[in-house]
Amino acid sequence: MREQKRKNMFSLLLLVYLQSSPIHPLSSSLYTSYTLEQTCGQDGSKQSLHLNSQAAVFTFNSTNRKKLDCHLEIHLHSKALGFSVFIETLKIDRSSGCSRDFLQFGRDKFVITTHLSKKYCDTIEHSANITDENGALVGYDFKDTSFLRREYIETNDVEMDIWLELQPAQNNQIKEVKLVVTPFRKSCNEEDEEYYKLCPGTRRCFKKHFFCAGIVKCAVLTADEINRFCVKEAGGFLYFPVIIILIVVLIITTTLIGFGIKIFLSHLNDDDIQSLQTVPLRNSINPRTRNSGSVQSVTSLLTPERDQRRPTSQEVPLDLHPPDLPSHPPSYDEVVGIGYKDDPPKYSEIAQVLEQ
Repeated sequence: MREQKRKNMFSLLLLVYLQSSPIHPLSSSLYTSYTLEQTCGQDGSKQSLHLNSQAAVFTFNSTNRKKLDCHLEIHLHSKALGFSVFIETLKIDRSSGCSRDFLQFGRDKFVITTHLSKKYCDTIEHSANITDENGALVGYDFKDTSFLRREYIETNDVEMDIWLELQPAQNNQIKEVKLVVTPFRKSCNEEDEEYYKLCPGTRRCFKKHFFCAGIVKCAVLTADEINRFCVKEAGGFLYFPVIIILIVVLIITTTLIGFGIKIFLSHLNDDDIQSLQTVPLRNSINPRTRNSGSVQSVTSLLTPERDQRRPTSQEVPLDLHPPDLPSHPPSYDEVVGIGYKDDPPKYSEIAQVLEQ
């Protein structure tokens, strides 16, 4: 009965908590953010990063006083996956043949570069969301640079290279770069369609959660897919699995609190039992609850024999010396009577009778 009440109380607290707590996006579980100012090695040394199944967002937004020579090597854990690089923003020096600043992709074998993309140095503005009258996302505005011109695909290898070279900025110019690198499955089957979405006109399949976050912009989820995989809030598209994490955190917190309360109550019960066991001993030696005779007897038990003082005749109570008793024991004649003339039996005779 107590366990059932506890479960009902837990369910009520969970419902109140979920209704009152805001839902936050799980961006960190889907992608990792890197600032190129800190990620890039010094003097153009190569830096290796492993994506696994996460996406990666690389950003640069500063005035570089020195030349930036950045070389990143990104790895995947499976040959069934490929790389999709989306240039969200590119604002660097534009020059003929991209001779000053440029962004470039490629791949290599050991130390030999086997493929290079074209160099990017044209200005690319950040894309914008297109929504309907109800605020629902229906597409993206890629400004003057189409989606295809922003995208680079690598499917031949499980690693790819990114080069970013920036000359020192002039006149406090702020240079800006934002790249979104997302792993995708090279092909999908009917079972994959439950959690993956195919980019139109391709065989590339991305997790539908990437569409919820706006990381992948080759297509837009349908209303049914949004209801199943995303939670729509005023600030944008957030992820439904956040509720699961909130429930797990709440369960763990409640369990720890309940365990702490149980230990505390158990400690209190042990203290109460110990105090009850010590009460009789305390009362037995309390002079307010026992007479002086009891105190003396307890004291004599607690005091070593050699330290105990023998009572004097004046301290012996009068009731131990009855006034009507003679000072000497009675004689034999007084006990058996004057008319009895026989002598008392001898000890040897009594011993013979007992032996028979």
